[in-house]
Amino acid sequence: MKRQSVLSTSSILAVSLILLFVLDGFSKSLDIYISPKGSDRNSGAQSSPIKSLEKAKDLARSVRSKDPDKSVTIYIEDGVYTLEKPVVFTAEDSGNEKNPVYIKASEKAKPVFTGSRELKKWQVLKNAPTLKLLPADVRNKVYVSNLKDAGITDFGDPIEPGKRPELFCNGQLQTLARWPNSDFAKAGLVKGQTQLPPTFKNRKGTKEGVFEYTANRQNRWANEKEIFLGGYWFWDWADEFQKVSKVDTLSKTLYLAEPYHRYGYKDSLRYFGVNLFCEIDEPGEWYLNRADGQLYWYPPVGVNPAKAQVTLSAFNAPFMIEMKDCAYLTLQGLTFQESRGSAVSISGGKNCLIKDCRFERFGRDGIHVVEGSGHGISGCLIRTLGFRGIDMKGGNRKTLETANHFIENTIVEHFSLFKRTYEPAVFLDGCGIRVSNNRFRYSSSSAMRMEGNDFTIEFNEISHVVNESDDQGALDMWYNPSYRGVVVRYNHWSDITGGTHSGAAGVRLDDMISGVLIFGNIFERTGSVIFGGVQIHGGKDNLVENNLFYNCLAAVSFSRWGENRWHKELDTLLIREKIFKEVDILSPIYQSKYPELKTLRENADVNTVKNNLIVDCKNQFLRNKAGVQILENNPVLESGGKTLEECCATEFLNKYGLKPIPYQQIGPKNNVWDN
Repeated sequence: MKRQSVLSTSSILAVSLILLFVLDGFSKSLDIYISPKGSDRNSGAQSSPIKSLEKAKDLARSVRSKDPDKSVTIYIEDGVYTLEKPVVFTAEDSGNEKNPVYIKASEKAKPVFTGSRELKKWQVLKNAPTLKLLPADVRNKVYVSNLKDAGITDFGDPIEPGKRPELFCNGQLQTLARWPNSDFAKAGLVKGQTQLPPTFKNRKGTKEGVFEYTANRQNRWANEKEIFLGGYWFWDWADEFQKVSKVDTLSKTLYLAEPYHRYGYKDSLRYFGVNLFCEIDEPGEWYLNRADGQLYWYPPVGVNPAKAQVTLSAFNAPFMIEMKDCAYLTLQGLTFQESRGSAVSISGGKNCLIKDCRFERFGRDGIHVVEGSGHGISGCLIRTLGFRGIDMKGGNRKTLETANHFIENTIVEHFSLFKRTYEPAVFLDGCGIRVSNNRFRYSSSSAMRMEGNDFTIEFNEISHVVNESDDQGALDMWYNPSYRGVVVRYNHWSDITGGTHSGAAGVRLDDMISGVLIFGNIFERTGSVIFGGVQIHGGKDNLVENNLFYNCLAAVSFSRWGENRWHKELDTLLIREKIFKEVDILSPIYQSKYPELKTLRENADVNTVKNNLIVDCKNQFLRNKAGVQILENNPVLESGGKTLEECCATEFLNKYGLKPIPYQQIGPKNNVWDN
């Protein structure tokens, strides 16, 4: 009987390290190679690559534990790497300023880390009882595949964040079967028993989610197993998914299950149904029967399922990559895609960088940066996200210690696809973060949301956002008069014209936001309903200067609070908590850095708008009460056929008293994915 030689993991690692040291000689740097064709029993040399990032991490950690001054580069060859669990880096995997650690694509390679599984076994649906539930004209066009054949046993949940599987065809997101296929249906009257008090706009509603449907189509839903509705139930800035408990076809009434929406329900609310087998009526729609794992799909026109790459997201951990308390660790040139959760988390540590990477098709978010200092995201592409693009927090608002985090030359687009509001391209929280030369576009709601101090927002392109929600800005801040030191300069805001009752703005300073500088921006086709390119609601000490407003509804709109409301709100427990406990606006550091705080209780609603050029706009200002705002040199003119570029010319701006706006410097620079 022959004995089999079995090497333990530690033995393999030891042998690999010996080989690496022999191959590497006495160099102060070490290269480790990963390939889909490699083996984790290999040494990691270019001629003997390993297969997994996890093993490469272990090798690099062991090398640096023996020689901390050795810089390490992990090269990842072309190919697709399927992740089964998160790869977690800790302080042990850190580099230092002189000897950083790089995890990067090999030269000319574009490696992909995926959290999906490919579905290959497709058959035309021929089950007669099931077919009868589908519209007649699609019954020979729907295919079915069993997820268990692809090794998927966790079927997830249709609407639970981080648990939702999503289907992709050749990299394109498919639609979980819904009606209507786009936009919303309008409800009839709400029929809940508990009436809500009228709102400030005299809208009435009920606490319980019971309302009429006005067409016959929803009668078909009565036999569906698990129906969900997405909608704006009361306010058009607060969406949520709700489960249907009953479809009453006699009274044409939909009953929602508890918990009910926190704002209640109003007449004529906007909604759509989802997770409906009977609504597979358009190419690209699909449905998953969680009882047996059968997935039904109506392929896009011209797509043969046997020849297409059809994948379902299966990875359901919160993040694919976690960097905990790491320093001087860089990810470069890598692609991450198709997870039910988010892509990368950086927490604690310092000077970690995500550079030239691509993140696509995530059920939740792209990148989270939490605390630490000096972390950066540069030259990345982040798109097709259920929630937000980048969540970045850091610094100390109480002491005004800056995080020194930054986001630059990065594109974030097609975000907030599942959660339709308050999931921006970038969410900032803390103190001292820079966002420069990025492009943010295509969303139902805001592109940027900020909570903090000393943020610099400059040279960014922001367009086609706030396409669906209401009472929002592409950049949105609200309800904290201690947020100070925010600079918004030299950005291009365009095609922001959504909204329903209040509107959409380029920059919205809402509910007491004060002391913001808005300088040298271009606002093009921005503002709607009662909002201008800039909307100020109840704030003071804001400066809007040297901006070009081109073909907008209005330059600036104001919603005054008045002295009484301003003082009343300053004295509420919530605001006192924000300005005296979360921070202390009376502290020497706040009083010195933000001298306007000395007169916080004075001059409510007074803002300065000066030296702005207003071209081809329908209004100069909206809701401006004479004698309140400080208005100086804001000329209004017709373009006479001049293009935006011509109006941005330094000579033209100088003619009207404006300083140069560096139009050509706006937008991403040297982004490898920008084509």
